[in-house]
Amino acid sequence: MNVVYYFSGSGNTKEVATHIAQELDFPLKEIFKDTPDRTETAVVVFPVYCQNIPKPVKRFLETLECEKIALIATYGRISHGNVLKECEKIVKAKIVAAAYVPCRHSYLDVNDGFDKASLKPLITKIKQSNAMDCVKIPKARKNVFANFMPSLRSRIGVKIIKADSCTDCGKCGEICPANAIKNGITNKNCIRCLKCVTYCPNRALSFELSRVLSDYLKRHYVLKAKVEIFV
Repeated sequence: MNVVYYFSGSGNTKEVATHIAQELDFPLKEIFKDTPDRTETAVVVFPVYCQNIPKPVKRFLETLECEKIALIATYGRISHGNVLKECEKIVKAKIVAAAYVPCRHSYLDVNDGFDKASLKPLITKIKQSNAMDCVKIPKARKNVFANFMPSLRSRIGVKIIKADSCTDCGKCGEICPANAIKNGITNKNCIRCLKCVTYCPNRALSFELSRVLSDYLKRHYVLKAKVEIFV
């Protein structure tokens, strides 16, 4: 069995994963909802958070059993850090392909999707690879402060706001991958993935960036960031 697994809060990474699954003709499964099955080929698509691997993804990779794996990290055109190299130390399977894919940033109002055509070499390699194939992922630059209390920095930089229109339906708590929200109120486990904001049935949740974070994102945003593929 071959599977494309994905983790996505705002839907940007899901869009990339859906395209890859369609091109490979693999079933698509969500990391948060689906328990990993033992599989031959696993393609794992996930976003980069503050130049780090999201906690739910890291836990998933630690338990995933497969013969070969392809790792695709999406990021919002700021910096992907060194996450693929860090994944290399976690996964047990042979890494047959990997890529950093720039796409729309969840916190910025800029409509810039990913380049589907640029993923063709990656998809071709996954189709043709065997268990003996193995790619070497180069070390990438990572900000020296990226590992300094990322959860706290995220909570300070991004505020989840509950509107009066919230009906306390509990939907946000059901879909949260971090058990971090109940009836629109977040706790310290929140990873600011914005899944609650994106899928609130009453659109009663929104987010607000701190001035410091907003200025940082706009200053470091790279519109012409290119896909990096390792095959």
